Amino acid sequence: MAEKKKKLKYEKRKSCPKCGSGARLAEHANRRTCGKCGYTEMK
Repeated sequence: MAEKKKKLKYEKRKSCPKCGSGARLAEHANRRTCGKCGYTEMK
């Protein structure tokens, strides 16, 4: 039985511009942050 593959939440998140595609930005209420390098962008 073929099941429809769901996109995971991390696949939808934006990549960090400093670290590249390997690091995703965490979604907060008013900002996005990278846990690896500390990059922050305000929404």
